[in-house]
Amino acid sequence: MKVKFFTVMAFLLFAVAQIEASPGFAYPQQRPTAQAQVPSPDVVLREGMTNLLKFMRQKERPDPEAVAAYIETKIAPYFDFAYMAQWAAGPAYRKMDEAQRSSMTQKVKEMLLSTLTKRLGSYKNQDVRFFRPRRVGQNEVKVRVGILQAGGYPAKIDFRFYRGKSGWKVFDVSANGNSAINFYRQHFARQARQQRPNWAYRR
Repeated sequence: MKVKFFTVMAFLLFAVAQIEASPGFAYPQQRPTAQAQVPSPDVVLREGMTNLLKFMRQKERPDPEAVAAYIETKIAPYFDFAYMAQWAAGPAYRKMDEAQRSSMTQKVKEMLLSTLTKRLGSYKNQDVRFFRPRRVGQNEVKVRVGILQAGGYPAKIDFRFYRGKSGWKVFDVSANGNSAINFYRQHFARQARQQRPNWAYRR
């Protein structure tokens, strides 16, 4: 089924990384309470992107401040920034205290949201196809989106979800095998080598 929406959400985390995703830390192995009615990952993805499209296609184009506010309140909750920060920090994450972990999580969130806000400034409609969700593990599902007439955008985008207490959360996005969380890890590792080892953990 084809739908129209802005696919920038798929590129909000990363530039080009050349390795496939393989998290070094397990995502939270927590399930929602029994009997809870939890929307499936593909439903979650369709809902978020459809709502984003409706917002961007208003008669009067939203200004940057309005876009940033929308992303903060409506898009950010779909992602698990704490897990992304954990992956980005690597083994050093285990030695960080709660304040340092919180600071790292906020930095990852700010990077993601600022990139998405910037990308939305060049909004264009895209034809896409949602594929059937694929279960990767007991608590992980991958939802693939195929980009049709995508121009310079990647042809295949994979959203990786895990199921936690509050439902399904996105913890990685990959474009043609290039992983967002791997890019973050490489980014912070380069910064750590260039500066003091604990640069990313300072408040």
